[in-house]
Amino acid sequence: METILMNADGDRKHGNATFEVEIGDKNFDFAAVTFDDAKITGAQVAMSVGKHPVEDFVVLRHLKTGELETLRPTETSELDKSKVNRFFVLEGGVTHRFFVEGLAMEWPRKKLIASQIKFLAGAGDELALILERPGLDQIFDDDDEVNIGGDEVERFKLRKHKKTVTVIYGGDVEFELERRVYTTEELMSVFGVPPGYKLDIIGSDGVFREMAPGERLKVKDGMEFASHPPVGQSS
Repeated sequence: METILMNADGDRKHGNATFEVEIGDKNFDFAAVTFDDAKITGAQVAMSVGKHPVEDFVVLRHLKTGELETLRPTETSELDKSKVNRFFVLEGGVTHRFFVEGLAMEWPRKKLIASQIKFLAGAGDELALILERPGLDQIFDDDDEVNIGGDEVERFKLRKHKKTVTVIYGGDVEFELERRVYTTEELMSVFGVPPGYKLDIIGSDGVFREMAPGERLKVKDGMEFASHPPVGQSS
């Protein structure tokens, strides 16, 4: 993590400063910056990590509650000497609002990784991110990409990770599997695929894709599978 010292005018300085600030980018990589003044503007935050013109960037304050709020270029934010203060500086203009367990957040990009949203909400590894949906909630693995830029404000919740996932084979047979990576051959054995048949994974668009021998797949809730004989006819 790079450490940068800033004075009240937003210029780099040498010596000991008082207030510690972490400034993150779109990849959640952070630069450590220190300021002398207890109050800083959004423009100072952006300029401290070399982002200019400041009008092309969004500055977000990551509050103690876990919420995110926009800090305008001329707006000031008060720093806390007893803790590290966290901001994000991201290229963009319009932000997309979403909620995690009632915490209000916004982000200038349409997608985030589930683990990044959990980081913002202060959630540990034992919790899973869940998107509330009528009828059936969508559960995300930590490395899943999450769309927050839709027409509606998305609402997420956090629940303890299930150790298993439920997948479907052959259209209607449910299997409860350990949440992990499986090879094609392991899945064929679990499903009881007939000898010589090929295993297909069915995408959300209904398209069948034949799994290659030795292919590794991390199973997720709701995945669907089928099988077909070598000639290509679905079973």
